[in-house]
Amino acid sequence: MGFLSRFDTKCPLLLGVLIVAYLLPIWLFPYFPTQDGVSHVYNSQILTEYNNPDYQFRDYYEINWYPFPNWLSHFSLAVLMFVFPSLIAEKIFLSLYVILFPLAIYYFLNAVQRGRHALVILSFTFVYNYLFLMGFYNFAVSVPLFFLALGYWWKHKEDMNGTRIVLLNLLIVITYFAHLISYAFILFSIALLALLYFKRDFKRILVTGCYLLPAALLLLVYLPTSDLLAGEPPELGFGRIGELFANLIGMHVLISYTEPPSWMSIAVSAFLIFLVGTTLWQNRKGTTAEHPGQKAFLCLTVVLLGLYFILPNSIGPGGWVNDRLAILATLALFAWFRGFDDLRWKRVFTAVVTLLALVNIVYVGILFKNLNAETRAFNAFVNKVEKNSVILPLHFDPRGSSKRVGIFVNAANYYCLDNGCINLGNYEIQFDYFPVRFNADFETPLDEKEWVQIVHWQPERIDLCDYADNVDYLLLWDTPDTPIVAEAIAACYTLIASEGKLKLYKGRRTAH
Repeated sequence: MGFLSRFDTKCPLLLGVLIVAYLLPIWLFPYFPTQDGVSHVYNSQILTEYNNPDYQFRDYYEINWYPFPNWLSHFSLAVLMFVFPSLIAEKIFLSLYVILFPLAIYYFLNAVQRGRHALVILSFTFVYNYLFLMGFYNFAVSVPLFFLALGYWWKHKEDMNGTRIVLLNLLIVITYFAHLISYAFILFSIALLALLYFKRDFKRILVTGCYLLPAALLLLVYLPTSDLLAGEPPELGFGRIGELFANLIGMHVLISYTEPPSWMSIAVSAFLIFLVGTTLWQNRKGTTAEHPGQKAFLCLTVVLLGLYFILPNSIGPGGWVNDRLAILATLALFAWFRGFDDLRWKRVFTAVVTLLALVNIVYVGILFKNLNAETRAFNAFVNKVEKNSVILPLHFDPRGSSKRVGIFVNAANYYCLDNGCINLGNYEIQFDYFPVRFNADFETPLDEKEWVQIVHWQPERIDLCDYADNVDYLLLWDTPDTPIVAEAIAACYTLIASEGKLKLYKGRRTAH
């Protein structure tokens, strides 16, 4: 038992070292290479500078103050930008996520059963997951919030007094303002675990439902105004089971910049399969008793995985539903895993997963270094763009060397930071769960609700010559893939700078 006590003492130090290591890719490089991240930074800056008379944001944008999900990252970044430059504010926000993630898993696992620190170390490999590196900052932060709330309820489920009920509802409300899926599934998970744990104690089950009601009411506030109810209801089905099973077993949700499979996802998958096997063996062997929540969390994981297999990838305007569920279900499964009875096995497993976590972050750092070089090339003409300009971005190489994450899709937002510029490729304005919209009288390139998607993916549908009067700069990345776009640019815009794939053109808009 001496080793166990020493390990428990040193575990916080080891977690601290790993957290510092996982912060390094954020701070060692100027850019955090994501698809949507810089868009969140830009729109948060609009909130910060909306009333700044030096900028023209009020002339183009209006603020949607409705209490929808996705406010958390925008509000946090906007507040940080009152003090810090935009990209530093982003780094601070991302650092808070990196710190919170393993601490939340640590709290959650200890709330269920103490002493499984190696699983916390393994969870580090999930920090830089695909959805985080896509730039889905709100969902990324919602994951540790989900497990904080779940761990808090499980720890205090037998003795929920008034203060704990308020704190639990506060955690769930914060999760709501991070992301709708994590919010919906924390309510669902607590309800399911209450049914499984309290069994026939209907009074406790009813009490649990009652004290969750305040936080649950937010769903009734949001849904009536949401686009989620505007379209067709989601179609459940089993047609993608083979694909989804391969994605789950291969841990594709951990692969961002390369094509699946990757050595890291295979290694993590192997560890998870090993833990499933050892847990089943120990349960069958019965040398030590199961912890009280083991079967309940296994049932929760099975239900989440069942939904993972039958839900579509998109529900209304929201996408990547299966990937989001894969992360929540896999990390929930950690609560079912058992620790090692043999101290030598525990020591070996801890050492190996620590090595894996360290090798993983070195690998992430190398990828960040390469992608930062490409992002610097994209941003070569930032200083050539005048303050308060209108920019039309057209990209024909959305990913560069990145295979899954489109690091150039929203990179034109870098040209709009700290200068009041207006980005006509600002995708957030077309969704009801983001805070910034174009004014009702704004002249759009096309009379369609999702015209920004056309700017990104079908620019040949836009009359670029007719719209040149509304554009100060046209930012072109790579060669247009249709002659009509190339001809319109050559005829109606003036080339002012060119370097590699990057070209900057002047439009014809009359300056304000």
